Amino acid sequence: MLNVMKGLTDLEFERLYSTEEVCIEALMVARREAGMACPSCSHTRNYLCGRRVGCTCCNRRWSVTAGTVMSGTKLPLTIWFRAMHIMTSTKQGVSAIELGRRLGVSYPTAWYLAKRLRRAMTEREARYLLGGSGPDGAPVVVEADDVYLGGERNQGSGPGGKTRMIAATERYEGGRMGHVAMRTVVGFTSRAVRAFADTCLMPAVRVHTDGLKAFLAFGTPARSHVVTVSGSKRPSRQRTAPFHGLNTAIANLSTALKATHKAIAPQHTSDYLGAFCWTTNRRHNMFGMIPAACRAVATSSILTRRRAYAEIPVLLG
Repeated sequence: MLNVMKGLTDLEFERLYSTEEVCIEALMVARREAGMACPSCSHTRNYLCGRRVGCTCCNRRWSVTAGTVMSGTKLPLTIWFRAMHIMTSTKQGVSAIELGRRLGVSYPTAWYLAKRLRRAMTEREARYLLGGSGPDGAPVVVEADDVYLGGERNQGSGPGGKTRMIAATERYEGGRMGHVAMRTVVGFTSRAVRAFADTCLMPAVRVHTDGLKAFLAFGTPARSHVVTVSGSKRPSRQRTAPFHGLNTAIANLSTALKATHKAIAPQHTSDYLGAFCWTTNRRHNMFGMIPAACRAVATSSILTRRRAYAEIPVLLG
């Protein structure tokens, strides 16, 4: 618990990342680890000259942010790093208005900046598949459930106007929760469940779900599926109880969204879920959030402002 609570304080952050040069160097370390190659000759050896990178083979130069979600930015990297710190140091997240106040930038700039960082986290988190072995080599059980997120046009207490999603968590021996994955789906159909399994789960893993009929699609010759019908009973607070970790993750998501936003638009829901999972899955190393965010940026793709505003909802199935 102490490791989870201990994070990077504001004073420590300012001491470590207060200058543009330090931020450039931190981003360069992450980009080199990701295998940054020259755009012209694909040579992998390079040097840093100010905010630009130079190829040692053909001497081509490009920006340290080129090819990532930071591409084309006119903001100092110190602003980007402060945004990383603000967005990753709290469970509730931060709104674009509050982010703009704390960074001293306009609302559109803060919204676009936060959108790009969430996209980097989402793309990075999509690489991980649930169901690997635990820290001690023991097999991991995956628990999955259906979730409805309240939408901007919520039509009463039913599912009308709400976004459908599937949430899954790893459960280690003793009930400890591992990694979390969440994806929006068209509906709770067998096709959507299979798409979620192919995207988020290892081929051979044991999946525990409730009695939803569509979840039978989790079962394959390689992947076993166990049904635990909990009915409408109040979830058990015991750590070893079925779906305890999953229910905790869903509750934390609900709290994070409601504490920050009135509602989130469907076309941006996937990035909010991706950023929540990214932060949750790194909760045991709060001090390393900034290097982890740099690695996410280093492996991200370009997101233009036009594309960010014109996106359509990303739904599985």
